[in-house]
Amino acid sequence: MKKLFFVLFSLASFYASAQSLPNIQKTSIRSPVNIKIDGKATEWDGRFQAYNKATDIYYTLSNDDENIYFTIQAKYHDISDKILRGGISLIINHTLNKKDGEHIIVAYPVYSASGQSDVTNMLARKENAKRDVNGADVAVDDLNKVLDANSKTIRLSGIKDITDKEISVYNEEGIKAAAQFDKQLWYTYELAIPIKYLALPNNGADAFGYNIKINEPEDVHPSRADGPPPPPMIMTSIAVTDFWGEYTLAKK
Repeated sequence: MKKLFFVLFSLASFYASAQSLPNIQKTSIRSPVNIKIDGKATEWDGRFQAYNKATDIYYTLSNDDENIYFTIQAKYHDISDKILRGGISLIINHTLNKKDGEHIIVAYPVYSASGQSDVTNMLARKENAKRDVNGADVAVDDLNKVLDANSKTIRLSGIKDITDKEISVYNEEGIKAAAQFDKQLWYTYELAIPIKYLALPNNGADAFGYNIKINEPEDVHPSRADGPPPPPMIMTSIAVTDFWGEYTLAKK
């Protein structure tokens, strides 16, 4: 009974929080001084700047003097699964022009086919165990170990100072990314990009546009897979979802 009450209370709090937040982040904010890219949103005390209905994610965009930080949280299994299969692309323009030809793209996570299968299968096992009292439970720590072991690659485009298209999360360029599931099976994703790579006009004093995109899995696109395309319902669930916003670097 206590467990049921906790679940109902958590759902009520979740919906109330989502309804009270804007669809797109409205203000620029400084990052907490103790911010750490570890896949945990503890620095934010569970509070986010927006809840986007197109992508079903909570998110916060912030910055300090050196980096811009992107933190998201997905609380629906279907959204977490979609992110694991296709990754998230953060596109940053130099201006407010959505057709900016010199934008940069940072995509994470990037999996091998076997790595993606390992992570999504483990997540499915965890979800099934929640629904089946006779099912073998999967520890969140074990799920995160599999997630961490396979989330080692960041894909880049448009950064002139970095010629590699893919880099390790342990890179020397200062681009950081991490993701973890918490005990409620909410997926938190964090990304840090040095501002020096963005080439923002007017030393970052002017607003610039950003696009957050949950990608489709590469192995389901009709042009990249053998056989007929998936049914329309499946294609809808895996189709690209995204939104645009504007941001100005927050000053001290």
